[in-house]
Amino acid sequence: AMSNPVIYEIQSGSKTALKTYSTDIDSSDKDNMLSVFQTMISLRPADEYATIFWGHGDGPIIANATTNSLASEFADVNAYGADYNPKKYSGVTWIDIPVLASVMKQLPKQKFIFFDACCMQNIEVAYELRSCTDYLIGATCETPSFGAPYATTTPILGWSNVESAAKAIVDDYRGPNNPWATWRQNYSINSVCMSVIKTADIEELLTTTKTALASLYDGIHPLQLTTTFSADAHNATSCIYYYKTDGKHAGYSILYDFNDVMRINLSSNGYELWKAALDRVVIYHPTPEDIRTTNMCDWFGGEHKDSSDRYICCMSTENFKSFYLSDDTFGGVSFFFPMSTYTYHTSPNMNKRMYDYEWCQKVGWEQMGWPQ
Repeated sequence: AMSNPVIYEIQSGSKTALKTYSTDIDSSDKDNMLSVFQTMISLRPADEYATIFWGHGDGPIIANATTNSLASEFADVNAYGADYNPKKYSGVTWIDIPVLASVMKQLPKQKFIFFDACCMQNIEVAYELRSCTDYLIGATCETPSFGAPYATTTPILGWSNVESAAKAIVDDYRGPNNPWATWRQNYSINSVCMSVIKTADIEELLTTTKTALASLYDGIHPLQLTTTFSADAHNATSCIYYYKTDGKHAGYSILYDFNDVMRINLSSNGYELWKAALDRVVIYHPTPEDIRTTNMCDWFGGEHKDSSDRYICCMSTENFKSFYLSDDTFGGVSFFFPMSTYTYHTSPNMNKRMYDYEWCQKVGWEQMGWPQ
């Protein structure tokens, strides 16, 4: 049986129990989460704080948000939650990012927040947490269940230069120390699309994005950003995306790469101006090798085994050959933008649900034909 939760102090390679709870608690419940944070702070006050959220994530997207795979009684769960188990949707709480932000705003500002969870490096998420942390570390795509290689990551957490530490955490996660590295061939995956976001200039990015999107709006029809194009020299036909609405090959692409979509839609001059604002926010995003070189994708896509009992991607490698991972295309942060198809193929309608997020309220979608 699992033991009850314990708060440990880890120091000089040893750990000491500071508090043992009498019963299990739901850590994704906002009141429990705040209580645990406040207890830790009272037990060991510090000059600086940082937080790692390990678990499961969907960024701003509702978990498995399709009419076919999400029961109506669970239509409001999304964002970040407990470790997966067969009862994921039976009494296990997931917390919305706006609610998570309301918890973090009651705590000292974090030096960094590291999401060791899937799909959390997203501009809507980052904007929601902008006042809660100086840096965000995370992945735009799915991450392996092993998570970070904490034996080597933990010493980095105490570095005095926070920005250098954040970049080193990304390198450590993607490097040979990670225990899942030896499983890459069996999982048919390559590396993880990770980045570091600096929140200081995110308001400037919002303003620049709003201006850029407004330049594309015809004033008549709801703005529909382009995501597909004629095959280029690499036979790419689509912008990078990190999620499908039901997690399967037949789903609808969602959470596109912010940089790649803006690169395709804006004029060269408009993109250059916008990209300068993005680069001040996404300060580190090493580009994974492209599937055309590795024949391996960067997403798990769920657990599925082939005839040799190997884990492979549910979404086949063919599914990712529609786009090209390069320094020009990969931007290290995803974003949500409305599409008419989401009106009919997400439940609840993500074109409406997006207004839960401050970024979507402020960036101008409503003024560009997408009413709340």
